[in-house]
Amino acid sequence: AKIGIYRQTDAEIYLIDSGNDKEAGKKVLKIAKQNGWTIKGIINTHSNADHIGGNRYIQEQTGCPIFAGGIEAAFTRYPQLEPSFLYGGYPFRELRNCLNLIQ
Repeated sequence: AKIGIYRQTDAEIYLIDSGNDKEAGKKVLKIAKQNGWTIKGIINTHSNADHIGGNRYIQEQTGCPIFAGGIEAAFTRYPQLEPSFLYGGYPFRELRNCLNLIQ
């Protein structure tokens, strides 16, 4: 997935999406540190797993807020909704794990 940034100042950025998973989050944090950037928030364009997968890790590491609108906010806040929606009910373990959303 593509991850964008919005530079509020030379040192403060907002991420536009957070990538697929925790590993993407780690890479983003490494790049931010190398550039002297502070992540002020994550703006999610939509709630597909490859766009919100790094949210939790990045938020845990930085304390930044996560922004999403409309129904996407619910899917972002409760990531188990996506596999439930795709599967048509509460997803079986393999589907929950393959999307890296539910532990």
